[in-house]
Amino acid sequence: MKSCILIVFMIILVSFAGCTGQSTPVPPAQVPQAISTGSTTAAMPGVITIRQTVSTRAPETTMNQVPARIFNGDYQWVEYRKNITQTLPPNPRYQWEETERLEVSNSSFNGIPAIRNKITTTLDYGEWVGLAEMKTKDGWIIVGDYYYDASSGKFLGGAETNTIKGEVKPATSYPVYQRNREDAPWHEMGIMPFGEMNITLAYSGAESITVPAGTYPDARKYSGSFRDGTPITFRVAPGFPVPVQYQFPNKDLDGINPFESFELKGWG
Repeated sequence: MKSCILIVFMIILVSFAGCTGQSTPVPPAQVPQAISTGSTTAAMPGVITIRQTVSTRAPETTMNQVPARIFNGDYQWVEYRKNITQTLPPNPRYQWEETERLEVSNSSFNGIPAIRNKITTTLDYGEWVGLAEMKTKDGWIIVGDYYYDASSGKFLGGAETNTIKGEVKPATSYPVYQRNREDAPWHEMGIMPFGEMNITLAYSGAESITVPAGTYPDARKYSGSFRDGTPITFRVAPGFPVPVQYQFPNKDLDGINPFESFELKGWG
């Protein structure tokens, strides 16, 4: 009987020794808590749809998605250097520049509340004097007033005024028309009204870019297409409500492979 009790006691000791090894218990995994960053845009690669208004929908959890907007914040004016390159045979390819300044304000048109988009285009004025081409720097100023009804998506009208070498020409009226800005590039800024677009943009990384407003080493690049297939590329710097650069080919211009590039000069 005593021997049986001794055997059982030894078995219990062996079992207890096997459960008290040198390994340290593993603590439960800690899941990092999501921190709200307000309107900050994350720089995660993926495909997004840019929306005209801020979405109130809960953020997606898919890791390859980024927030819905790439431009965050308000502005009253923005100015770009517009570079245009084109080839007009038999001449070689050439490049020329304009300055585009957009001013946005709440207004009305014929008693209807509207958003006024005032675009001032400044460029050199060229003319032939005998056999020589003469250019007057900033000699051509075009002011276009567009009145946009956001509720209907229509332009209610407006006018364009040309000033050439200081002489103001008669104004030309704009008719009421409706055209989706996602269809194709159009008008002086390429996008009317200027800002967020309902198109799909793919993020392709950050790169350094220099424009008249400065150098931005971490500008994020997004690419997409208008509905007619015209490609467009944006480069966005953190904290800016407008792109520091955007580019697209413009088949409405004359010549072979006309291309436009807008480079930020300033905003406020």
